[in-house]
Amino acid sequence: MKTPDLEQEFKKLEEIIVAGGSFFLAGHLNPDGDTLGSMLAISSVLRRLGKKVYLFSSDPVPENLGFLPHAGSIRIGRVPQKKRFDAAILLECSTPARGGDLSSVLKHAGKVVNIDHHKTSELYGDVNIVEPHSSSTAEIIYRLFYSMNVHITKTEAACLYVGIVTDTGRFHFPATSPRTLEVASRLLETGFKFSRINDLLYASKSAPALKILGRALESLELLSGGRVAVMTLRTSDFTDFDAAPEHTENVINYGMMAPGVKLAVLFREEEGRIGVTFRSRGHADVSSLAKIFGGGGHKNASGCKIKAGMEETRTKVLAEIQKLLAA
Repeated sequence: MKTPDLEQEFKKLEEIIVAGGSFFLAGHLNPDGDTLGSMLAISSVLRRLGKKVYLFSSDPVPENLGFLPHAGSIRIGRVPQKKRFDAAILLECSTPARGGDLSSVLKHAGKVVNIDHHKTSELYGDVNIVEPHSSSTAEIIYRLFYSMNVHITKTEAACLYVGIVTDTGRFHFPATSPRTLEVASRLLETGFKFSRINDLLYASKSAPALKILGRALESLELLSGGRVAVMTLRTSDFTDFDAAPEHTENVINYGMMAPGVKLAVLFREEEGRIGVTFRSRGHADVSSLAKIFGGGGHKNASGCKIKAGMEETRTKVLAEIQKLLAA
């Protein structure tokens, strides 16, 4: 399928926003800073334009992102039945299923809009704003607002900044571009307290999060001559510390700190499935690994969910990692 012209897709979305009165917004399962920041920024602008907005997430807002303005307005796990929206906007959902069971909403939506920055994104929307070269969905949303001549408030700027700073790993990941830094600079010009946000994001961790990090590091294995770092968290680990999957945010990055590691993988035991998170540096494209197992993401950061036991999942995933490194 031919990649749509982004400028034309932006214009289509602008027309939908101008003409529409009601909007459904959703992000991916286990929402992160980019998904939530983008969602809340769009919601704020739509409401300022006099639109009705329904914010939805299949999973709860992570504890460390609860400070986001109006995060409490997001309805958790409550998909409206037989309710029609002029448009449904899905953020960072490479497929509609990444947002959970949204079939009833999409069926009754006038238009479906797909906004994503993952190269694995499928073009399933009536409008597809997919820009793999963008550092984050928040960067794309800023571009949308700029195109619409929307004045961005401090609150909206703070939400977009959270999306950018978290998805770039504090401007560390390769997707960070001069444009990314320019957008961040323009957001800072609104005067929101970015240092306070950085403290909340990176200088604060709950006791369960700290303890689950320690358990993950205890499990650390270096394979393939030190090129692959593997960490494993089981249900009992979460029970021991009264921790939840959200407390594993950024744990995977510690696996990349050992000298010589080219690829890190975190296996996380969940109810009926295993969550798998990948990180890499250089030419190792972990998005291809995630896609094998029904997931997606970026070249150097991706993930998937596998409905199998821990040992079976580890065996299959580690085998594919060996193939990738040998290629």
